[in-house]
Amino acid sequence: MGHSDSDTHRTAVDRLVLLLATGLGTGRSPWAPGTAGSVLGLGWAWAVAAISPPFLSGLEMGAPILRLLVTLAAAAVAVPICTRACRLLDSKDPGQVVLDEIVAVPLVFGCGLLPTDLPWLIAGFVTFRVFDILKPPPIRRFERLPEGIGVVTDDMIAGLYAGLVLWAGHEAVQRLMVAGDLLPPTPFG
Repeated sequence: MGHSDSDTHRTAVDRLVLLLATGLGTGRSPWAPGTAGSVLGLGWAWAVAAISPPFLSGLEMGAPILRLLVTLAAAAVAVPICTRACRLLDSKDPGQVVLDEIVAVPLVFGCGLLPTDLPWLIAGFVTFRVFDILKPPPIRRFERLPEGIGVVTDDMIAGLYAGLVLWAGHEAVQRLMVAGDLLPPTPFG
């Protein structure tokens, strides 16, 4: 039988796992813990988007590929953490486990390929939450995978869906701005 969330006899490792899995406690929010965790995910997405090491400056897609690898590595690390947290909380996918939302949010912004200024952060956040909550096909199928794999994978797929929608929105805005001459003139013509 699993431990209740209020047990005080957890090991230091168990407490660390729960701290990470709950997004430093954001998942313990009494109101919409997944949304609270996703807010923390915006910070993670912004940090991932900022990764641009000088040694990759000559490679056009070098930094985006590195950002994707960092995002996938974070997801891989999140799987055993979420698995252990689910066992500790004696639930298949407890609401307070939000590390899955956090690690998925960079996918919404194409791991730094899409803008991360405030209007796009808000649009991406809302779009991600819609996909994460509604779980259109095949997201729900991924949620049924065992333990932490299912917990993390459904959010990663929701992040990809939201990223595609955000990318389409960004492309539409860019085309409208160019078509309507709403872009400021450039020194190149």
